[in-house]
Amino acid sequence: MKKLLSIICLMSMTGAYAEQISCSPENKQLDIKQAVKWYRDSAEKKALYNQTYGVATLYVQNWVKLNRPKATTWGVILDIDETTLDNSWYFRECGELASSESDFSHYVANPEKSTALPGVVTFTNLIHQLGGYVSLVSNRDGSFKDDTGSVLETTITNLKQQQIYFDQVVLANLRDSEMPSNKNPRFEAINSAKYDSKQMVWSNKLPAHKVIAYFGDNIQDFPKFKQATTNALDENDAQYKVFGNGYFIMPNPMYGSWEKNPYN
Repeated sequence: MKKLLSIICLMSMTGAYAEQISCSPENKQLDIKQAVKWYRDSAEKKALYNQTYGVATLYVQNWVKLNRPKATTWGVILDIDETTLDNSWYFRECGELASSESDFSHYVANPEKSTALPGVVTFTNLIHQLGGYVSLVSNRDGSFKDDTGSVLETTITNLKQQQIYFDQVVLANLRDSEMPSNKNPRFEAINSAKYDSKQMVWSNKLPAHKVIAYFGDNIQDFPKFKQATTNALDENDAQYKVFGNGYFIMPNPMYGSWEKNPYN
């Protein structure tokens, strides 16, 4: 395991107390201060999350009204990081990004310090009230566990602390999977109830059900979408028209699969 670097950070808005934060020891990122400032301190970010979950609410309510599904025959899938939970506290304090998903899990997930993003608590509880399942699918490393905790357990604890409703959590298996960042096997598992322990780690299994909406901050949080091929499309391509109509995407200027795209 990489050696931890500790820094003493002022965590209170008033500076009244100090708390020790563990940061990833490798800084392979360019300065992301401006992106973090926008994400933490802009009215636009708050408006975008409320707008997205608001549009999604209308979409789901209309789908339920038209289809009149039986309870627990349908559901939604949400990403966790920067879709459900706000991890920008880490980037503010450390000024860097964890260099791998395993590091991200270690330094961001296990402290259980992340907060619910605008609109998500109301939305996930609404899905439950309407009779749908809420599945949270993340590339956090579900196989990671050390003296700071189990990523699956600490993720669940953090979500519950933030009053986010969910029926299951499905994480990546970085230890055994040959393609741990590919969420499609996890999406398929939720649709079919056929879970593969080499590909994923889960809190519990749900019955097979229809997924009517997906939520994420990365284009690869959506079935069959890939960053390079989607970015190569014309900006008015019909493939983008699913967004706002079952696919709902959030802003994330801090990190993502887009970082590998050429700078034009």
